[in-house]
Parts: sequence; C-alpha cells; structure tokens
Amino acid sequence: MKKIDDLTGEIYAKIATRIRERKSQRHKKRNEITDDNSVQLLSNIMNNKRLSSRNPYLLNSKMTYDIVTNLDFKSSYELIWGNGKDLDEMLRIVFEYSLEYLQNKSNDYGKIIEDCLLNFYPYARLSAEYDHAIEPFKPEIPDIGLAYDFAKKHLYFEISDDFKSKHRKYFETLETKKLPDKIITFVEKDVFEILKEYLKKHAEGITTYELISKIIGYETEDMYEDMIHGPEWSAHQPLTYTGETYKKVRQETIDAGRSYIDAIIHEQEETDYFYQIYPYPLTNGDFDY
Repeated sequence: MKKIDDLTGEIYAKIATRIRERKSQRHKKRNEITDDNSVQLLSNIMNNKRLSSRNPYLLNSKMTYDIVTNLDFKSSYELIWGNGKDLDEMLRIVFEYSLEYLQNKSNDYGKIIEDCLLNFYPYARLSAEYDHAIEPFKPEIPDIGLAYDFAKKHLYFEISDDFKSKHRKYFETLETKKLPDKIITFVEKDVFEILKEYLKKHAEGITTYELISKIIGYETEDMYEDMIHGPEWSAHQPLTYTGETYKKVRQETIDAGRSYIDAIIHEQEETDYFYQIYPYPLTNGDFDY
C-alpha cells in the first residue's frame, strides 16, 4: 500500500517542477518572484527540498502567495494540484490512494469499495468464479488482477465528475500546511461519501455477482453428486413433479443463467462508453467454469 508520505512526496515534486517550468516560461529571476530574504527558500522549494524548521510541507503561506502572484498561477489550487492533464493525472493518483487507504482501514470500508467495483461486470463474474467455483474451474490470478485494474478504472470513470468537484471544493483554498492530514480527512469523509452514494444508485454489480454465484453453486452441486454417486447415478436420480430429473432442470437453469450473464456483460460492452476508451480483452466467451 502506498503511504501518505509517498503520495504527498509526489505532490511536492510536481509543485517544484511546476514552479521551475513557470519560472523558465516567464523568464523570471528568483528575486522577481519573492523578496531577498526568501530567495534561498524559493530555491529550496524549486529543488523540492523541505526543511522541518522552514518549510516542512514545501510551501508556506507567504511563498504560496508570492509564487501564485508573480508567476501568474490562477490560484493556489493550480499551483499545488496543476491543471489540465497534469491535474487529471494527480487526481487519478489520489483516487487510487483513496481506494487503497479505505480498503486497509476496515472491512466495512473495503466491502463498500468491493461492491462498487462489481459494477464492472467482467470483474463481478471473475470474482464470483474465484470465490465459489471449485478447482480447476477457478479463474487465473492474472486474469482477476487485470479485471480488478479495469474495475478501478471503470469506477473512477463513473464517479470522476463528482470526485473532481468535491476535491476542488475541499482543497480550493487550502495550502500545503498539514497536507497529509487534509488528504486523509478528504478520503475518509468526501471520497467515502461519494462511494456510498454511487452504490446506492448502482447496485447492479452486487446482483450480478450473486446471480453468478448461485449458478456456480448449481454446477458445483452437480459435480459433487456425480463424483459421490458415480456413473450409475444417472439412472437413479430423483424426479421432479413432472417426471424430469433434477439434474436436467438444474442444467436448464445453469444454461439460462449463463446466457443471461453473457447478455448483460455484452450489453455493458456495447452501451457503456468506458469500453470505447479502455477496451477490455477478456469479455467475450470466457464465462466457463
């Protein structure tokens, strides 16, 4: 798991790079950005050098003001988090950290995240297969890992507008002082609330997971019966009220369930714009346990 200091370290490094690039673009000298007493501190900041006595969070209020004002940043938010693709990249990193942090914080947080990820149906399918199928019908770990990565991308794709809006609202006027604590608070309150609200509106993945699990249960039951009773079992199976074998009725349910799952995954592929941006390689015909 990425530690909060690793995350803030990336943020500080990007701030330093941003300042150096803007300084070069504006052809500014250090003493044109801040006063003579702070020139050395500005050098430290541009080299991502933090001193516990002067700038433990890289920037302080005075330097933030001087840099924003004299290097023509639109705001402290732009200075700290970037804009355009730079901002998008940073927010994705914060989102990834948020999921890891919440998953490791408690089982309750982790359950919410897992349920959200199930809305990427290929992941719901592979998760159900892994949790409930017997060997050798469990999916390969690399396949699950790939689906998990795509499920995280899909979740961010779904909530990104809300995530970006909440992030800007929370951090817009905040500087870098105690940035680690501020990020943790944002994750525990704002991000977790975003995930809960998303799950309230989108519980289809849970339903899909449960349905696949039930189908796998039927097939597993069939396999165990065959192993326990042997080949002669076929001629002595109990019958339904209409005279059909339970095995036949169960197989019809399994086949119908498989067809339905294939259909809804195909529908998601065809109608969810996410797949146009991130083509997923394992969605066709891999429902096999």
